[in-house]
Amino acid sequence: MTTTDTPTDPIDVASRRHFFKRAAALSGAASLAAFAPLRLSAAEAWPAFDETADLVVIGTGAAGSAAAARASELGLSVIVLEKLRTTGGSTAVCNGGFAICGTDLQKAAGIDDSPELFEKELLAMGKVNDPELVRTYVTACLPVYEWAKSLGVEFGAPTTGAGMSVPRQHMTKTSQMLKVFQDLARSKGAVFHLNTAAERLVTNAAGRVVGVTARSGKKTRTYGAKRGVVIAAGGWARGEDLLRRFSPAAEKALKLGGLGNTGDGSKMAWALGADLLDVSYTKATYGFNPKTKTSAFVMYQGAVIVNKEGLRFADESRPYKELGEIVMTQPDGIGYQVYDAAVHEEAQKDPLAKTDRLKAAGELHSADTLEALAEKIGVPPKALAETVAAYNRGIVSGADAFGRSSLSAGGGKPLPIERPPFYAFAATACLLSTYCGPKIDAHARVRTVFDEPIPGLFAAGEGTGGFHGAAYMSGTSVGKAVIFGKIAAESVAAEKA
Repeated sequence: MTTTDTPTDPIDVASRRHFFKRAAALSGAASLAAFAPLRLSAAEAWPAFDETADLVVIGTGAAGSAAAARASELGLSVIVLEKLRTTGGSTAVCNGGFAICGTDLQKAAGIDDSPELFEKELLAMGKVNDPELVRTYVTACLPVYEWAKSLGVEFGAPTTGAGMSVPRQHMTKTSQMLKVFQDLARSKGAVFHLNTAAERLVTNAAGRVVGVTARSGKKTRTYGAKRGVVIAAGGWARGEDLLRRFSPAAEKALKLGGLGNTGDGSKMAWALGADLLDVSYTKATYGFNPKTKTSAFVMYQGAVIVNKEGLRFADESRPYKELGEIVMTQPDGIGYQVYDAAVHEEAQKDPLAKTDRLKAAGELHSADTLEALAEKIGVPPKALAETVAAYNRGIVSGADAFGRSSLSAGGGKPLPIERPPFYAFAATACLLSTYCGPKIDAHARVRTVFDEPIPGLFAAGEGTGGFHGAAYMSGTSVGKAVIFGKIAAESVAAEKA
């Protein structure tokens, strides 16, 4: 790993001082202007960076870690910058689902899936998503799964989730996956700088991205990138300014995303003219208990969702992002998941629907009658009993009042809620990720508003736009991060130093 490369062209002392003076001055600016690129004159075409590598990666979540691992595997020298004192970003706090089709685990479970079905459902979910990115994902997911598995990443049996008609969400332990990627990168010489917040992209006179300025404590340091920079800095679930600008409705939701996710990477790319996609589709995820801040998606096993008046307000099979948007219009943003013993038994088999933590915290309520359950959760007993009775009639007759005909995305058949004991818990919407940002192409190159690639700049992960579109399928966030992180590294490797 090279850390102190001598510039190709000698830079005199005055130029070097000028470079650092400008970097330090810019790093203290506010708002979007604070992320404006540091543009070099022809005389500064290759300044004396503090450290230089083939690739500089910004962020250590699934996207950044996968990019660092793959680039190191390909023989590139790598510098990784992490804003926080620990690695992982949003990946470290997510459930770890990775949507993949055609795996050995699916086949062992007798699950019939295909890239064509996967692609069809992603496009149906996203509505406005980029078909090229979707096609790239569905064709690359199996080879990337095999690659990750060969490195030691562990995958669990596939389960179902929002937007999929067959189980294809393979559960991972994110801490284990991140460790595998990061250990590989370090073993090949990659250098990780923690507590180091990227603040500027450095471009040369021709407009090519050639480095990054970053702040560590009170010091500004510069990192040169001979072949490219990969932005993998996450979204802006903690970025109040960007939430207010693009999706004010999400401001009211719980916020549990990575603490460093304030949109820094998106702003840096935006300042270079990057197009921003899907920013108007940011939605919080329904299914999180307001007190424990843990999730359970029992609605996809057959639960109904009622508000504080004991009334249903949506088709429970809809994607949890859409449900999150709807629940925020209900009193106090609460939707109780209500179900019976039969649904409860199935939910305990699904790691995304299990309610153990809710029960341990006293947030899972049960009773032998719906009226008694209503008393426990504080909704009108008569209204809840009538709501469930009407739901049962609709399910049996095939004419549900809200159009529900499946458990999720056309898969599974909902059954009447009638076998005691009955269960309920409060759930609201939580903003974990924003799933939008700079436009990328199938090679993970960042593209401008004129659909031109920005030379030397690549991006992957949550903070990219175009793939998800208007809604999100379970497991495609981690999947997108790993897949396009790997692709970004391979694209950088193809660049000339």
